[in-house]
Amino acid sequence: MTVFDRFHQGEHIDIRDADYQREVHGEIDRCDHLCWQLRQTDPAAKQRLVELENELFNGQIKDGTYLTPPMSVDCASQVTLGKNVYINHHVTMMSLGGCRSTMGPCWGRKWGSSPLTTSPVTCTRS
Repeated sequence: MTVFDRFHQGEHIDIRDADYQREVHGEIDRCDHLCWQLRQTDPAAKQRLVELENELFNGQIKDGTYLTPPMSVDCASQVTLGKNVYINHHVTMMSLGGCRSTMGPCWGRKWGSSPLTTSPVTCTRS
């Protein structure tokens, strides 16, 4: 069971825990590097941006979902994106606790999500 699974089950985990350090910090490092690559990519290179975003979000950039870099994401493996999700530039997601975006939301500039609890945040358009 991963630290993320344990966290979602409500377990309190000491951030000094060796598993936490390895798994969570490993995911943060992976995301930091991919966000850096996204920031360095020419905005006209749309296919490359989609490739990097799919690597960051585990293949979820499809079905009308569109992101505009730059962005900062700590734990993209804990983010679930639905259909037709538009996330504008400068979004910040500290998503250790998970973040789900259902069909159709638009996240605007300087919007942030920081679900650091055991319950994932669900972002929907009302």
